[in-house]
Amino acid sequence: MHKAGQVMRQAVHNIYVYRFDYVQVFALIRIFQFLLMIPVTSIVLKLMLRVTGFTHITEQNWQSFVTHPFVMIMICLLILLFLLFVYYEMGFLFLMAFHQQRGLRYRFLPLWQQLNRKVVYFFSVQVLFLIVYLALLMPLASFMLPLTLTQSISLPHFLTEEIMSSRAGRLAYAAVASIIVMIGIRSILTLPIFTIQPHISILRSFKQSWRFSKRGLFELVVLLAMLLTGHLLMMLGITVVATFPLYLIERLIPSAALITAGLTLAFLEIVFVVLFSLLQAMFSQVMVAITYNTPVMGKISATTHRKRRYKPLLLISGIVFLVLSMMNINSLEKSVYAPDTKIIAHRGYVAGNVENTISGLVSAANAGADLIEIDIQQTVDGEFVVFHDRTLRRLAGKNGVIANMTLSELKTLTIHQNGFSDKIASLDDCIEIAKALDVALLIELKVHGQETEDVLPKLVEKLRKYKVLDSYYVQSADGQKMTQLKKLVPNLRVGIVYALNIGPMEENVDFIALEESWVTEQLIEELKQHPTDLFVWTLNDDRSLQTFIEKNVSGVITDHPDVARELRAQQSENQYFLQRILNRLRFIF
Repeated sequence: MHKAGQVMRQAVHNIYVYRFDYVQVFALIRIFQFLLMIPVTSIVLKLMLRVTGFTHITEQNWQSFVTHPFVMIMICLLILLFLLFVYYEMGFLFLMAFHQQRGLRYRFLPLWQQLNRKVVYFFSVQVLFLIVYLALLMPLASFMLPLTLTQSISLPHFLTEEIMSSRAGRLAYAAVASIIVMIGIRSILTLPIFTIQPHISILRSFKQSWRFSKRGLFELVVLLAMLLTGHLLMMLGITVVATFPLYLIERLIPSAALITAGLTLAFLEIVFVVLFSLLQAMFSQVMVAITYNTPVMGKISATTHRKRRYKPLLLISGIVFLVLSMMNINSLEKSVYAPDTKIIAHRGYVAGNVENTISGLVSAANAGADLIEIDIQQTVDGEFVVFHDRTLRRLAGKNGVIANMTLSELKTLTIHQNGFSDKIASLDDCIEIAKALDVALLIELKVHGQETEDVLPKLVEKLRKYKVLDSYYVQSADGQKMTQLKKLVPNLRVGIVYALNIGPMEENVDFIALEESWVTEQLIEELKQHPTDLFVWTLNDDRSLQTFIEKNVSGVITDHPDVARELRAQQSENQYFLQRILNRLRFIF
């Protein structure tokens, strides 16, 4: 612990002494990231869509898209560009830390040239080791360094939810995650070793990191924990102090709350960017100190004491603060509304119930859901059963296939989930209960390939029989069938379900149901122009629900309709700006 304290003190000391160098480097990194990397990625994607003739990429056509020769070349170039960005960003910080800890003079151009000499490895087979290395570090990097390009890279929630739905899946997920984290920590020193040693290969760097971390793993974990804990505590403390004046003004001088809120949010946004940049700098200092065992403070070069001009930095900071403040005031003023986002209960209310059952439907209605989503399939006798899976294995523990069984056979079965049990229901059962509860249904048609030719007319007739054609919604992942359904019944609200989407969407339906990982600001605005409703699925944490309710999307599909309803109620005209600011900071960081 004594050595860990030495390393941390040295890191803070060096960052302070060379603070102007870090300001310049991070300014260049952010400019390059936001003015080049992000626009280039967007341009390349649009180019790929235009060349291949695809309007957008979905789970139905992505295989054809990615196997197109032009797309394969572009994807390789994007991966290479991403790797080079990470290499230059972190490599520059590692080289700076290495020189600072030894009291060596350095200039930016020679450091840049040293990094350039190692770029040759990115055009060899060894680049595969770097890809594996970054993939292993992705969970850690996206948490520790949220301002880098790794921030939005994550496993889609619907995949993790399916994995976590069973005990075996949870155990397997925990085991795989533990292994990945362990290997990631063991290999974390690869990049500093590769960038600092001029003649070492990527593979040798990986091996050296593995050997070193075998004896220094505990120290490494302790330092990382100290870094993250200190960073989070500092963020919390600054947030409390900075928002306290707004807390008072909202209660004492409400007329000044909007301007104060805009200024406060701008200040916190700048501070958080600075703190995350400091975290990267601290990270590089600690990694180099551990790798090259330099616990003693290096001598400070006399050149670091030369006079620096603060005025240009203060002027730029002031301009950025004013621009952000005006943008935030305008944004916060527009956000004073009561959103009309529909709360859609996913497969009913699964807390205390089995999914897609009558009890779950009743609980969802009692929880205040605006719509209740249920899954239906056609049975062998042409009827509609409310069931999600193709087989009975997960919920009934049997090997039966839904498409091969009659409705009467299925309704005799008991299904189990999370310690609860219930009977399988028919579509008629659910509609009758929903009508009695005065709640509308969002019906998802699961297509298994053995449907009758008149499956759509049968479904329409069922809805017409209960006089719910004008109030119910129908969706399916089969876009062709939904297009046919819309033509068959123009007044029925019809939508297409997507687990993946990249690019603009032009569908002749009433709404799109899209997995949250692929929902972008651009897509939200685009669908509003059509207009086409957007339902986002499946949102099960407060942050995701808060995000999309504040964006006022048409609907959020969730397993927790009660929580979503409460969060929507908070977005009223009476909500304090302080709460809006805290919510927004959670979205960004």
